[in-house]
Parts: sequence; structure tokens; C-alpha cells
Amino acid sequence: MKKFKIISLLHITVLLLLMFSVSLNALNITIPYAQYTLALDLYEQSRYWNSVKEFKNLLIEHQGNSIYEGKACYWLGLNYMALKKYKTADEYFNKVIRVYPDSIFYKHAVYYLGRTKYLRKHYKNAISIFSDFYKKYPRHPLGDNSLFWKGVSYYKRGSNKTALKYFYQVLKKYPMGNKADASRYMITLIKGGSGGTTEVVKVQTKVIIKEKEADTSKLEAWQELLETKEQALGEKESELKVKEEALQGKEDIINKAQKELKIQ
Repeated sequence: MKKFKIISLLHITVLLLLMFSVSLNALNITIPYAQYTLALDLYEQSRYWNSVKEFKNLLIEHQGNSIYEGKACYWLGLNYMALKKYKTADEYFNKVIRVYPDSIFYKHAVYYLGRTKYLRKHYKNAISIFSDFYKKYPRHPLGDNSLFWKGVSYYKRGSNKTALKYFYQVLKKYPMGNKADASRYMITLIKGGSGGTTEVVKVQTKVIIKEKEADTSKLEAWQELLETKEQALGEKESELKVKEEALQGKEDIINKAQKELKIQ
């Protein structure tokens, strides 16, 4: 009887320790997530110094948690950019690139490293980073931004002819992008205008007309290609449906045979 009680107490003790361990593990997951969310909220509220404090606490208190370290470094970089502490921002973006290449913010960190180089007037470095970014990620949402800031960096270095090339490239490849109007402004500015509203509209109109004349045939070809692809997709779906029906018929025959042979 005593032996049974001792075994029972041991079982209860082990069970309590396991439950306590699970609770600690859950707590370990919950606390960094809560800190991360709070730091993000503070950033969105433009309370940058408070956000910096929370992200730094996250890095100190949960050192080795690779899930949050890369994210925290990226957001620290953005906070310091907002605070105009560009050198410190540069360091954090560099850390994401060097230490956390698998981070979901890796590509953004590369782009913003280029922006901090530009803001620090390191235009040669900025050009190199934006070139590399666009070469590797031309379809990234920040692709047009990288081309635009590459052009501005050349403009700041006095290479107006090269700068124009990239502004025209933005208009050609991203005519509806968020840097299209800014590129038109820069084109007007470089070509000798004051950059006023009237001049920008004139340049914009010329570019749009030129692009429309050049791309009408392309647009028709793309439309035809799209319709062809849709038709091919429809045919494939029909073929797949026929195959599925044939497969189902075979399964029904097998099931029927199994029942007749009483195969379980």
C-alpha cells in the first residue's frame, strides 16, 4: 500500500513538473510576441523613441530568439530612419543583411540600406545598392523606388545624363507606379525647367502620348496572349475533370469488387 502511494506521488510530481514546463514554454512564446506587437504599435503611432526602447528590450530579454531578432533589427532601422539617426539605421539594416539573411524583411533591409546611404550623402554606395537590388528583385514592390533613387543619386553626383536614363526607365517600366510623377518632375528639372506644375503636366502629357503610340500594338498582343492562356487553362480544367471522373469510376468498380469478395 505504501509503495502504491509513493508511486502515485511520484507520478503526480512528474505531471506537475511537466505542466509547469509547458506553461513556461507557452509564456516564453507569448511574452516576446506581446513585446513585438507593442513595439510595432508604438512605431505606427510615430512614438519612435518608445518603439526603439521596446525593440531593444526584446533583443536583450530574448537573446537567441531568431524569430524576433531579425524583425527587431529591421524595425529599429526604420525607427532610427524616422528619427534621422541615419548612421545607426545603417548599422541595423546591415545587421539584418549580414546576420539574418532568412528574415522576411531581408529584401526591404537591402533597399532601406540604400536609402540610408543616400540620406548620408554616400551616393556612390547608394547607387551600388539600388543597382544590386533592382538586378535581383525587379518585380519587387520597391523596384521602381530603387530605380528612382538610383537616378536621384546620379543627379546629386552631377551625372544628369545618366540620371535621366533611370527616370525614363521608371516611366517606361512602371508608368502607373508611385514614382512616376516624381520621375517626370526630375526630368523637367534636369532639362532646364523650374519644375513647376505647368511644366510637369507638359512633360507628363508628352510621355503618356509617346508611350500610348508605342505600346498600342503591344497592348493588343498582350490581350490576345491573355485570352489564349485563359482558353488553354479552360481546356486543361476540362481534361482534368474528365480524368477525375474516370478515376472515380475506377474506384467505384474496385469498391464494388471488394464488397463482392468481402475484402476489408
